[in-house]
Amino acid sequence: MTNPYGSNPYQQYPQQPGPTPYPHQTYQGFPAPPSNNGLAIASMCVSLGALTTCYVGFVVGPVGAILGHVALRQIDREPQRFTGRGMALAGIIIGWIQCAAWLIFGTIVAIAIINAPAS
Repeated sequence: MTNPYGSNPYQQYPQQPGPTPYPHQTYQGFPAPPSNNGLAIASMCVSLGALTTCYVGFVVGPVGAILGHVALRQIDREPQRFTGRGMALAGIIIGWIQCAAWLIFGTIVAIAIINAPAS
């Protein structure tokens, strides 16, 4: 019996060369995402806390503002490591406004006491 296709179907074909080996590549992964600066969080919390306290706002407000300035400097120096610029700015603004409000209030009270009629 002859093969109608003209060649032996069981014939071995020459082997193909295998894949060329690639150099071993190490997986380095992704860099860690930037995290919120702890001082920025503390600045905002302390400044907001100064709004809710009656008599220590004059002392606590500048603390929040100074923490915000330090946090802002750290964020500007290492932007790939830290985020939280908005929180630091909020702490600075609220802290200094709180301090100014207490200074204005204290000045008004002092003027009122000085100008009060003696009884």
